[in-house]
This record gives sequence, structure tokens and C-alpha cells, in this order.
Amino acid sequence: MKKLLYLLLAMPLLFAACEPDSEDPRPEPVLTLSSETPINFTAEGGQGTITYTLEYGIEGVEVEVTCEAEWIEIKHFAAESKISFNVEAQDSFDARQATIVVSYGDTQSFEVVVEQAGSEFNGYELSYMAGTYYAPGYWGEGVDGHNYYVAVSNVNDFSTYLPNAVYLELDFWAATGDAENPVIPEGEYTLDIEDSGAPGTIGCSYTRLVEMDDQQMPVVWILPIEGKVVVGKDKFEGYLIDEYGDKVTFRYNGSLSLLAQ
Repeated sequence: MKKLLYLLLAMPLLFAACEPDSEDPRPEPVLTLSSETPINFTAEGGQGTITYTLEYGIEGVEVEVTCEAEWIEIKHFAAESKISFNVEAQDSFDARQATIVVSYGDTQSFEVVVEQAGSEFNGYELSYMAGTYYAPGYWGEGVDGHNYYVAVSNVNDFSTYLPNAVYLELDFWAATGDAENPVIPEGEYTLDIEDSGAPGTIGCSYTRLVEMDDQQMPVVWILPIEGKVVVGKDKFEGYLIDEYGDKVTFRYNGSLSLLAQ
């Protein structure tokens, strides 16, 4: 009798041990992009928006947004699951691309590609260059920059102004140089009307652009008061503006070594 009673009392415990847990394990977080990629912009730049959804979020864990491009400014509105960003305008004629990374925890992330077109080019195409390098100190005390004086043209002749030719003279000053193999360093150079010789500048007095007509007469003659040139690998591009507001744009493709000319 006692054995039967004990058996009856143990049966509810046996069935309880066999029942599955009433609560399922918490689902893993799911982060999903709900807008498009890539996002395209013109050279003028503008504002873009990224939207996403987050399911099964964990308390204390935030959505993180990162982008290495300095020309993109990001604002994250987490409460609205929205990312707003501004793309700066650019003067370069080359397109550029960057990636915005959105992540949640260690396992959930997606990327949005931002593409920006280059500026429309309506300037002078130049393909020949000659130049001279001057080491620091050549132009006197206090002038510490490396000087790269170059003439660039659409014709391979710098002895005189030829008909229908374009001649551009630029007086680059840089922080580095190699007298054995002088190559114009990559970077951005701004016209300096004071001719200080500071690295990252273009000397005003020796910079100009001339275009000749078929009668060997100048039809464009720019003595600039403002300008900028961006030097890349085997190329540079830029603009000059004179005191009358006339602006010319130009680009050169070819070796930047002054010894290779």
C-alpha cells in the first residue's frame, strides 16, 4: 500500500520533468538595410538618407555608424532608425567612392556605398611638361620649400609660343624633394599672391596661362590672383582666376618627374 502511494505521488514530478520549457530562447538580433545602395551624387554633393530595421535588440547595445571619408558628414537618428549624411561638393574631375558601415554588436552589420561624380571638365587638356627643380635655400634665407617650376602645354615645344598652342606655367612649392630625381609631390597646392615659398603653395609671380590663336596671337592670357592645383599620381588638375574674374581649368596627364621630360 505504501509503495503504491509513493508511486502515485512521484508521477506528477515525472511528468513535470518531461515537459519542455514554457519560454523559448531569445532570438538573435537582426539588423537589416531598408534603403538602397549605392547612393549616387553629382559633384555638387548633397544630402542622403539611410534607413534600417532592428529586430530583437538587446538593452544597452547601440547601432554604430562609421565612415572613413572626410567628405561625408554623418548624423544618426537611432530613435527613427535613420542615418542622415551630407556629401561635400568637390572640384576634382575624378569620381570618388566611400563606404558607410552600420553595425550592431559583433555579428550584425551592412555597408552602404556612396558614389560621387567628378566635376564636368570644360578646360585645357595638356600632355607635355618641362621643368626645373630648386632645393631649399636657393631663393635665399627663410625660403625652406622645395621649388618645382614647370611649363605644361598641348604641344611638345617650349622654345616659343606656337599657333593654336596652350602654355601653362606653374611654380609649385612642396615640403619634400629629391634633387637626384625631382618629382612633383602629390597633394593640394593653393596660389599664394605673396610668393612666400611656403610648402603647399603655388607662387603667383611665375604662374600664368596663355592660349594662342592660329595667327600666333594670344586670345587668353591669365595672370592669376586665385587658384588651386591637386597633384595625383602621374597627373594634376586645377584652375586659375584672374583679377577680372576670368577662370580657366586644366588638367595634365603624364610623368611628374622633371628628369623624364
